Amino acid sequence: MATKRSGISRIVVGVDGSTHSEAAINWAVRMAKGMGSEVVAVFAIATPIYFDGGYMAPVPPPQLDPEWRAAMKTEFEGQWCKQLRDAGVRYRTVMEDGRPAEVIAQVADSVDADVIVVGRRGRGGVAELVLGSVSHALVLHSKRPIVVISTAVEPQSGRQAATRRSAVVARMAKGSSRRTR
Repeated sequence: MATKRSGISRIVVGVDGSTHSEAAINWAVRMAKGMGSEVVAVFAIATPIYFDGGYMAPVPPPQLDPEWRAAMKTEFEGQWCKQLRDAGVRYRTVMEDGRPAEVIAQVADSVDADVIVVGRRGRGGVAELVLGSVSHALVLHSKRPIVVISTAVEPQSGRQAATRRSAVVARMAKGSSRRTR
């Protein structure tokens, strides 16, 4: 009788080309190497919003342009996921339309991910209320454990880098209904 392997076999990581998602990918790569896990990189294309100014012809949003989508897919797979390829970990990419938190959670559920990893921009207060927060929405609504990687500016170089105190947020035990704040 086969027994289920313990540990983390599948990691879903949200990718958007930012330094924050780069830090999340770095963290996922280290975890995947250490545990022999597969990484599923997810890029969500936000649903277009139409504004009718009333005085000019409507311009279709770039999300509907097949050439733009092809260019985004090339950049996503070629540049944003380069760390995964270079590290030699098993990975696959998923690009879907929708709100990022919802897409990431749906992909995580569909591939039976053990953990979701996302970067955190560090917005708070009104900015988070107005702009939304992928990490915040995932922590509140996902049934999967969430690892939120905070980034900080290194004092000497001014570069963004993952902090050593990466924030591990939410329920790290599957099915836990307790919320951590």
